[in-house]
Amino acid sequence: MVLTDFTDKLVSITDLSNGKAGKICTDVTENHTEYVILRNNRPTAVIMSLDEYREVSEKARRLEKLLDEIETASLLKLAESRKNSATTSFEALVEEEGMTMEDVEALEAGVEIE
Repeated sequence: MVLTDFTDKLVSITDLSNGKAGKICTDVTENHTEYVILRNNRPTAVIMSLDEYREVSEKARRLEKLLDEIETASLLKLAESRKNSATTSFEALVEEEGMTMEDVEALEAGVEIE
C-alpha cells in the first residue's frame, strides 16, 4: 500500500459525524476497506468489516495458542536439561548467602505486595 492510499483511509471523527459514516460503512461492508479514525489528529480506532474482524480475532487466538505451546515446549526442554542437576534446598541457599531463616522472615515481613 502506498502512502496516498493510506491517507485516503484516515477519517476524522468530525467527518464521521458530518455524514461520511454511511459512505464509509458501505465501503467497509462491500469492499472490506479499513479506515483509521482520527480524534484530534491522532489515530484512535479502526473501522473494519465484521468478517475481517472475526478473521483477525481468530488468527490472534490461534497465534496466542501457538505461542503458549512454544513457551510450554521451551519450559519442558529447560526442565529436562536440569533434570539430573544437583539441587540445593532453600535453607542451604539462604545459608550460602550468609543469611539465616530469621533474616528471610524479617525481610518477608517488610515486603508488601499490592
